[in-house]
Amino acid sequence: MTRILLIFILLATIPAVAQEQSLDDILDKYYKAMGIDHLKKVNSMVMTGLMTQNDVMPVKVYRLRPDKYLMEFDIADLTAYQGYDGTTAWMTTPWTGNPKPQVMPPDRVGAMKITAEFEGILFDWKAKGHQVELAGKDTVDQIIMYKLKVTKNDGGVEYLFLDPADNLIKKRLYYRTIRGRETAMENYYSDYRPVEGIMFGFKQDTRIGGQPYNSLQYETIELNKEIDPGLFSMPRP
Repeated sequence: MTRILLIFILLATIPAVAQEQSLDDILDKYYKAMGIDHLKKVNSMVMTGLMTQNDVMPVKVYRLRPDKYLMEFDIADLTAYQGYDGTTAWMTTPWTGNPKPQVMPPDRVGAMKITAEFEGILFDWKAKGHQVELAGKDTVDQIIMYKLKVTKNDGGVEYLFLDPADNLIKKRLYYRTIRGRETAMENYYSDYRPVEGIMFGFKQDTRIGGQPYNSLQYETIELNKEIDPGLFSMPRP
């Protein structure tokens, strides 16, 4: 009886083992789901929407291959910028009374570089010098997801959570030092829609230290628009 029971247990566990996904399997499904073959043909993006953070602010994002990024947003009739030209990450903070552009603080540069990666951090990660490993599973809003640990080429670490239901990224987790304390930064992606064969998360909610910070809802995403590369350079003071 004991031997028969042991055989039954072993047979019962075989399907579960067979269903376990490797990192390569997960990434292959992610690339296909996001439409990487279509994204490879895109050289630029222009994204417009609204950001809610106390007030509702118009937002416009410009992206240019391979790693140029600029976000333009309005706060109380003041226009602010966060940009990366492939070398320098910069910003303006006109609400502080200082309208001059300034180099972004070191603790924010790493996150800006990752944001600027045109295809995202997971595509061609080995060539970029990143390391990616499967760190098991975790729950996001009560849904079990694959948890990927990404050790970036600058030594920083972040985590990406992929939903096995559609193989798309639903959460990004990384850390910043704020007022001397390591603080969790969480981006949640939802409202995925196809644009010319590419899946975009039209909504992004951000939490800092577990508390809601802002919400960004894109209204339009246009591909392969003509963009002046000089737009991304930090203006001279």
